[in-house]
Amino acid sequence: MNLDNQKVEGLTLLDGFKGLAVRQWSDFIFTPSQLLQNPAQVFKSEDENITILKQVDRDRKKVSIVVKKSVSRNRLKNFTALFRPPKAVRNFNIARALMAKEIDVAAPIAALWRKNGFQSIENIYISEFSPGSLSLYDVAYGKNKEIISNFRIRKDVIRQVAVLLAKLHKMWFWHRDSKAGNFIVYKTGDGSYKAKLIDLDGIKFNLFNKQSNRIRTLSKLAESLTRFKTVNFTDLYRGFLYYCDAMQMDPSQSRQLLRQVERATVASRFLTIISDSYKFKDK
Repeated sequence: MNLDNQKVEGLTLLDGFKGLAVRQWSDFIFTPSQLLQNPAQVFKSEDENITILKQVDRDRKKVSIVVKKSVSRNRLKNFTALFRPPKAVRNFNIARALMAKEIDVAAPIAALWRKNGFQSIENIYISEFSPGSLSLYDVAYGKNKEIISNFRIRKDVIRQVAVLLAKLHKMWFWHRDSKAGNFIVYKTGDGSYKAKLIDLDGIKFNLFNKQSNRIRTLSKLAESLTRFKTVNFTDLYRGFLYYCDAMQMDPSQSRQLLRQVERATVASRFLTIISDSYKFKDK
């Protein structure tokens, strides 16, 4: 999706919803209740929060989109939400801002929201779907043998993810939940692989450009990949060097950052193991 010709237009919706959409989609009938019906695939479903793959008719063909709905019933959070845009709008605007800086994210289609006083806030964020895509979790699990076995492709995917994070940090953003499941990899028409960021909920503005936030972004991704046998230390270190190079860090800065990321990764992995053990115990 070319951002240059994707102007944003307001939507007139039913059932008390408001909305924004890129012009290419502004004529689509955004009926929130219908968007969640008959999904082609359910990616995630927890209580009232759901992420699905939806197929719709566009220009005489079937087009796949990702629909993510979240509902907040926390009155305190809903009160503070009066002073800032809804989550769907924030994700929509962040995606456009990142694309403008050539950061690869799933292109935004629309943001829909409805507020019921302090009782509840419903957000629906709609974005593009890349056919044949797999999350980095799935790739690390071994579901794409070509990436795992082909050194050149493997190295290029690692480079793309590292450069993506570096670009994000250069914009004074950080990702508080940069786990492998929030990145996808898919094959393009020319046979090469492309990495993209797909979940924008965890992206925050890095006030004062704190290094601790950048470390958390790097360590969270590293921690989420260390559990897989297909991912070795060389892969992680290579990605770290790509990141440092993109950030234009000198060797001493890189070494210091590496030590900090290593400590944070070990700590994060330890906490994850403890958390998982309690979940297993509860079962």
